[in-house]
Amino acid sequence: MRITVWHNTSRDSFMGYEQDHPMLRVFSYPVPDTADVEAELWRAVEMFNADLDWLTGDDHRVAAEYRFRRLRSFSRGDGFSVLPADGTAEEFRISNGYELLAHDGPFPQLALKSEHGSVALGSRLTYMLPVRDDLVREGLFEIDAHGPRAAERAVAAHHGVPLGHVAITSRP
Repeated sequence: MRITVWHNTSRDSFMGYEQDHPMLRVFSYPVPDTADVEAELWRAVEMFNADLDWLTGDDHRVAAEYRFRRLRSFSRGDGFSVLPADGTAEEFRISNGYELLAHDGPFPQLALKSEHGSVALGSRLTYMLPVRDDLVREGLFEIDAHGPRAAERAVAAHHGVPLGHVAITSRP
């Protein structure tokens, strides 16, 4: 299972997340496939806000990697995605400052550029979902595997669509 951290890059993010706010993929890390998702997400909130001196073991290592990328603290309006081991569809959550709320589907607006405290992660792809609509989309995706359809698999998992429903129009 992979947890990905998304930063809300809207100027209005201090008010929380809105559907038109661009979300930037900034960090990801693996957790055991048998882990409790809710517990792991709350663990992530702690890791990406706590002082490193308060953390030990894997929590300290993951939080140190996060800070090494010069990322700001996880905040209200930021989000997570969880990709299960089968890699078929990411699940998304948004922080309202008190809860991690389920988000129905992927974030509709993806940011493409780093900003102060939010460093972009992934390869930029231009793609379409022709079965769904005729929109041309862009996003940053982690392409973990090599092979002829690795980029398509990453986009399909992000949108929760079958592999055959993705058309990559521009690659890095």
